[in-house]
Formats: sequence, structure tokens, C-alpha cells
Amino acid sequence: MEKSYVDNLLRAGRSVPGQSLTNDPEQRYEFEKAPEITNLREGIEFVFLKLIEEETYPQILELVGAGVPIMEITQNILFQAFDRGIVNPDLMMLLAEPTAYMIMALAERADIDYTIYKGEEEEEAAENAANGYSEQEARLKEYKKTNQIPQGALPTEIVEQIATMETPQEESLMARPEPSLLQG
Repeated sequence: MEKSYVDNLLRAGRSVPGQSLTNDPEQRYEFEKAPEITNLREGIEFVFLKLIEEETYPQILELVGAGVPIMEITQNILFQAFDRGIVNPDLMMLLAEPTAYMIMALAERADIDYTIYKGEEEEEAAENAANGYSEQEARLKEYKKTNQIPQGALPTEIVEQIATMETPQEESLMARPEPSLLQG
């Protein structure tokens, strides 16, 4: 019976318990090495620079506009940073709130309505009645209402930079195409 359990795990593409102990110690995964960033401020700056990259910024806004919750985007960004060995799990968790604020501020700047987490609308009525949500959720909800990032949540330089950023403009499908060099 034990053999079929292992066979099922392998067929499902999952790791066998203890499999990591058989990996070559010289060829470690990136997340098994020392992280590149261990300081919270450096981590916030790293995430912000990644968010405003020319390729990333429009994609983030597109995801938010498509209804993907802020916390799902945040989770994916931070897990990639962990998986690539950039941050450790503790710093990854500490970066969750600042990253969510940055994405929310960028969405506000682009005048895009957003949801903070999946099922927010359904839970909001029940939570408001019970007033039993976490402190982090309360701060994020407060930001959504006031559009003011709480003092100390992000470095002031990043808040100022977000406030002055240009929102990327999507080209309209109705726009005239530029003339081709082949059209003489």
C-alpha cells in the first residue's frame, strides 16, 4: 500500500515526504539560500520598484481592473520574491500590508475600483455587524474609504512618488493606426 501512495504522489506532480533530503546540497533551491533582502525598508523599496516597472505597472492595473483582489496580487508578488530567494518568509509576511497599500494607491491613482480580498462584499455586511475584523483588514478598509495611506505604513518618498506618477494609457481600439513604412 505504501508504494501506491508514493506512486500517486509522483503522478500528481507532488513531492514525496523527505524528498528534499535527497537533493544535492550543492544545488539548492533559491529559497533555501540566504535571502538578498532582509531589511523591511529595502523590501518595500524593492517591491515598489518592481510594481512601477514599465512592463509590470500596466499588468497590475489590468488585474485590478479585471476584479482580481488586491490581496491575491500581493500574495503572488511576495511569493515570487520568496521563491526567487529575494526575501525570507518573515519579511514576506511583513511586506504584505505595505504592498497592498502600494497597489491600492496605484489603482486609486488610475481611478480603478478594486476589492481588497475575495468575498469582500459578502463578508462586509457580516463583519460590519459583528465588527470583528482584524486590525490589518480594518486599516485597509479605512484606506479604501479615505484614500489616505496611514502615517508610517510606507516611506514618505514612495507615497510622494505614487502621488506624482503618470498612469499608463491604453491605446484605444478605435485609434487610427500609425502609417506603415510600406504604404509609401
